[in-house]
Parts: sequence; C-alpha cells; structure tokens
Amino acid sequence: MMQKRDPFVALVLEVVGGFFGFLGLGWIYAGRPANGILLLIGYWLLDWIIGLTLSLVTLGVWCCIWPAQNLLFGAISGYLAYRWIEQS
Repeated sequence: MMQKRDPFVALVLEVVGGFFGFLGLGWIYAGRPANGILLLIGYWLLDWIIGLTLSLVTLGVWCCIWPAQNLLFGAISGYLAYRWIEQS
C-alpha cells in the first residue's frame, strides 16, 4: 500500500528548491519522479539560457530579478504539485 504524501511538504520543497534553482524536487517527493527530473533538467537549461541572455541584454540588471523568477516558478510548480497530491 502506498503511503499518502503530505501536499504541504511538496509545496515547500518546490518553493525552496525552486528558489535555489532545483525545481522538481516537490514532484519527485509527490511520487512523480519522471516529471520531477524532466522539470529539473528542463528548468536548468531554460533558466540559464534565458537568464544569461537577459543578463547580457540588460547589462546585469536581470541578476537582481533572477531570484524572484526562481521563487515565482517554484511557487507555481509547488501549487501544482500540492493540487496533484490532494487530487490523487
């Protein structure tokens, strides 16, 4: 029998992990490891490509916004992981 996962833990893992650039940890905890690993690798690639491009274009100003971007994406992904656990 599969144990019920706590949706709040998934939310916190996604928000904190997302802030530090490790989006997908909450999905791995939620029992969706393939989704979590794809999100982790995909976010690393997109985050760095977009972040470096915007940093060059804005002469480094984007570096001040980058943590907020990670927090925002972590919050959105965490909310979705939270909802997924609640519905399953």
